[in-house]
Amino acid sequence: MIFHGSRFTFRPDVPPEQRTKALDSLRDQGRTVPSVTFFLVGRDSSGEYEWGAVFVVEDLAACREFLTHPASRHADRIVRPLVEEFTSFDLTDDPDPEAGARIAEVRRRLLDTPVPSRRTVLKAVAAGTAVAATGVVAPAAATAPAAAAQAYAVAPGSSVEVPMTVNGRLRKVVLEPRVTLLDTLRERLGLTGTKKGCDRGECGACTVLVDGERVKSCLTLAVMRPGAEITTVEGLARGEELHPVQEAFIRNDAFQCGACTPGQIMSAVACINEGHAGSEAEIREWMSGNLCRCAAYQNIVAAVADAAKEVRR
Repeated sequence: MIFHGSRFTFRPDVPPEQRTKALDSLRDQGRTVPSVTFFLVGRDSSGEYEWGAVFVVEDLAACREFLTHPASRHADRIVRPLVEEFTSFDLTDDPDPEAGARIAEVRRRLLDTPVPSRRTVLKAVAAGTAVAATGVVAPAAATAPAAAAQAYAVAPGSSVEVPMTVNGRLRKVVLEPRVTLLDTLRERLGLTGTKKGCDRGECGACTVLVDGERVKSCLTLAVMRPGAEITTVEGLARGEELHPVQEAFIRNDAFQCGACTPGQIMSAVACINEGHAGSEAEIREWMSGNLCRCAAYQNIVAAVADAAKEVRR
């Protein structure tokens, strides 16, 4: 497989509607290009960039189609003029040591754009690694100098060790680079409070806090979050004492089936911390990324407003 990725920051003067249009064009690119088997578009929590996107294709033929498809060129035309910082990278799990060079050559010939160095790629994916004898990628190679511009090849079956602090506890998880943060939390760490709803970033059921910011974990690769502080719904309470948002959801009966509730609660915590709970209209706007199929929105808004008053005391 080949992973095409980019990270970027919008210019400060770009209005919200244009940012939304640009991000939607990237998502349309992932849905439209036939060769794309999986894609993610979401916030970049490294602090270096605002947003990131990853598109997965099978082989070089699919790579060529992806790079030249009208949807890809359309997204590029919309996004590039709006950003002030931009970097791209390519990775592959092909064991052939020449695979990276072939991908770089395809990109150069089709797009006539420079390919990031190996150092840039390693930094971009926070892999910074070399395959150890155990098959686990070792972090010691992060400072190795880049010999030439090429995509970074990860041997099939290899994994990376990703350290992260989850609910106050340091965890080191060994996983393949393609594993999402959602699957890491649920399947590897047993934190099943974070729900898998649409698995496309549309419903918000998988919302968690990453370094204090809300993130849809189904759209985030775990390898993109090394060293991050992650809070899930299990980490809000302090022993038997519930978080004010949890208490407010109970008081206001802000749930029915409960499938979306963990994501709603995590988003509500962030909404209050961000200072976006000043009015009912503001709460509705800043909670709009979380869907409730039971339509308990009125009670959810009331719960957020109630919790905000409690937090301010």
